[in-house]
Amino acid sequence: IRGHLIRAKTPGAPKHYQNRRLNGMKKCESFCTACPYIKEGKSIKINGIDWKINKKVNCRSYNIVYAICCKKENCGSVYIGESKRMLKFWLDDHRGYVNTGVDNATGSHFNQPGHSQADISVTVLEQVRKMDDAYRKEREEYFIRKFDTLNRGMNRKI
Repeated sequence: IRGHLIRAKTPGAPKHYQNRRLNGMKKCESFCTACPYIKEGKSIKINGIDWKINKKVNCRSYNIVYAICCKKENCGSVYIGESKRMLKFWLDDHRGYVNTGVDNATGSHFNQPGHSQADISVTVLEQVRKMDDAYRKEREEYFIRKFDTLNRGMNRKI
């Protein structure tokens, strides 16, 4: 009987290589409202320290630690934050702080003379593995200390 049976479905062509996964920060394919502010790349340099982004992340990434950088050449100030939500939603909040003049780190910085919302640049530093608020906040504190954004950035307190 076995010799008379045939497969109804033929196997597809074999893959000679795995799909390539490029790490780093990318813009999403839907070109959302956050994409113009995304700083693409595989690494970022903050206060003279290089950081390599080890995952493929974009504005739809969640459970993240992110950096908001000022594009002004003579400024270059950085704010490091964390969010459980998607980056694009959190970036909308920060842009709202600038538009309404809220007195917080990013709102007050980008409302200074010579600064505007157009100077905002954002990148994800890390997508945290654990879905745990305390661990994510701990990672945020690690990056604030590593890049010294309390003294040389927009962060105000840990």
